[in-house]
Amino acid sequence: MKKTAISTPLSLVAFSIMVANPAFSAEAETTEHQLDTVTIEAASRTKSSAAVGSSVSTIDSDDIDKSLIRNLDDLVRYEPGVEASQDSRFGISGINIRGLDGDRVKISVDGVTQADSYGPTSTYLRTGRNTVDLDSLESVEIIKGGDVIEGSGALGGVVKYQTKEPKSFLAPEGDDTSASIKAGYKSASDEFNQTVTIANRTGETESLLLYTHRNGHETENYQGDAGSDQTVGDTRSSVDPENTGSDNVLFKVQHQINDQNRVGIVGEYYKGTSDSILYSDSTTADEQSSDDQSVRRRIGFFHENTNANTLYDRLKWQLDYQDTKTTNITNRSATDRVVERFYDEEAFSLKADLVKQINDHQLRYGINYDRKSLENLNKNTVSGSTEYSRFSPVADADIFGLYLEDTWALTDRLTLVPAIRYDNYRYTTQGDEYIDSWGDNSNEALTAQLGAEYELTEHYTLFGKTGSGFRAPNLDELYYYYNNSVARGAYQITPNPDLEPEESLFVEAGIRAHNHLGSIELMAFYNDYKNFIEQVSLGTSTEFTLGEFTNENLDHVVIKGLEMKGNLDLSKAFPEIGLGWGLNGAIAYADGDNLGDDEPLDSISPLTAVVGLSYDAPSTAWGSQMSLTWVSAKEEDDITETNQWLATSSYQLVDLTAYYKPTSYLTFNAGIFNLTDEEYTTWNDVRDITSTSTNLARYTRAGRNFSVDATLSF
Repeated sequence: MKKTAISTPLSLVAFSIMVANPAFSAEAETTEHQLDTVTIEAASRTKSSAAVGSSVSTIDSDDIDKSLIRNLDDLVRYEPGVEASQDSRFGISGINIRGLDGDRVKISVDGVTQADSYGPTSTYLRTGRNTVDLDSLESVEIIKGGDVIEGSGALGGVVKYQTKEPKSFLAPEGDDTSASIKAGYKSASDEFNQTVTIANRTGETESLLLYTHRNGHETENYQGDAGSDQTVGDTRSSVDPENTGSDNVLFKVQHQINDQNRVGIVGEYYKGTSDSILYSDSTTADEQSSDDQSVRRRIGFFHENTNANTLYDRLKWQLDYQDTKTTNITNRSATDRVVERFYDEEAFSLKADLVKQINDHQLRYGINYDRKSLENLNKNTVSGSTEYSRFSPVADADIFGLYLEDTWALTDRLTLVPAIRYDNYRYTTQGDEYIDSWGDNSNEALTAQLGAEYELTEHYTLFGKTGSGFRAPNLDELYYYYNNSVARGAYQITPNPDLEPEESLFVEAGIRAHNHLGSIELMAFYNDYKNFIEQVSLGTSTEFTLGEFTNENLDHVVIKGLEMKGNLDLSKAFPEIGLGWGLNGAIAYADGDNLGDDEPLDSISPLTAVVGLSYDAPSTAWGSQMSLTWVSAKEEDDITETNQWLATSSYQLVDLTAYYKPTSYLTFNAGIFNLTDEEYTTWNDVRDITSTSTNLARYTRAGRNFSVDATLSF
């Protein structure tokens, strides 16, 4: 691997300056303060409960534009402890937070839970949780660690997408119409993107229509263009050539009935496609290709009421319908075979959240009910003859939950946030000519947490949170069945409908400091997980000479670590450099162990640090940021014995972004990423590959690349 000349200690410069600066002493001036984000609900003046005792990051639409964020991997680029999970064929599938990914991270859009992942095989079928176009988002909130309020799945953390609102594009009052056109290009994937946005307010009615189209190719690795390389099999160093595209539509209409009542409807349609020649899985006698598609549709209605009464000061309820379907088609030339497999999750969701202020108590409580229909179907066509099968039976899921939370301002300095939640879920299955029913599965969970913040002084605050969490098993884990015979023997994957939900106990604590120069946060966390669901071997037999496998609840896993983040207004710390300069940084370390196997947990990412030096001109007409990322090596001692050959080296990256606004109607953004052309491999990309994929050069990331876009508003 190539190494740049950037020194690792540079990643800690931001924190050294902030800690050493006397501005954080008790004698510092206090005329200005960098305040935490405040959420105002009804008559309450307390801040968002999610921020009490937790580490929360918010990325807004302005950040998305300035950092040229095009996909989920870009979104978490500068969030140590958070990574996107991706696959060479199926792309970005989800998010890893503090070593947990997949359905162990809760993902929602406008409060609607996203479909579960489904990937019972390493090839031919894999669904992801990446059916959101980031140009449609107003903000993204990332909560690290457990969160009882979010219910099942919020073990590693929570990702909350909020789609754009009409008012964000309109004047504060009066009739108004706004329109914009955005166009951009990303060299790493040769992707062009275009977004058209139209917003309107007429009387008391606001509306928004947003459409984004993207078309591109495979995301390059360090080897460069894959189109001219036709090497097949394990020796291939380039990624497989691919054509990609997506279309996304967001539509909203909202009407203010009176001062206390607001109603609205929202519609979303996302379609992502990719087709590829799978050279890496092919042989000279058998060329494989793929044609994959993911579609998500949502339509929802909401009602907000702020007519304060005995039960609530604010009520919001919503009813949503969502359908998410992934279809994967694989073609094999040698046997004239076409494998078509799909997974479809259809859901009706009813959700209500209420807020009531009673003296020093802000009570939040709510209820949710989800009715899901889940189906997988496989078509295997050989020489024109088609056979049908399923990996799991057709199933319905009923999910019910309710919660109560109290943000209690106990004193002027101490805030407590106790919360309790009850969940109940049930899977009912139907057997047919393709598969047996395998039985039903149901369970319930009572979880609770306590968050707290205590202001030591005007500049220092202690915070912490402890609680329990759970995750219900998904359809894949409960009911995956597969029986196969090959020349050298037979094997079977047997369902286990008796799986228990995964459980967690978590505690995190830290200290925040802030004043007119900036802020810094240091925290530690410890998470204990039990009943982890993993596939295990049941051994071999005369019937299954290659083994029988199933999912089981295993002994517990422990993940612990430290995180630090902060920002510093350099122009105030060093006035002689002039206005507009800022420094921000973050660092994350985690360690995980599977205590049942007495081995490390491979899903833990290496130590990561990010430092950003920014400049925003006082005129606000232009600005720039240089970001430095350092990731330590993934050492063999931190990897399970069978995967130690995958150990990765440390690397450093330099990114440079800039924006320019020649007029209030026109904005240009540009960025150069991996400026020093570093050759590197991320641990999260390689940790799950098989021992047959020995050519790790294929899993390198792109070298130096750039992105540009322009937005015209009128």
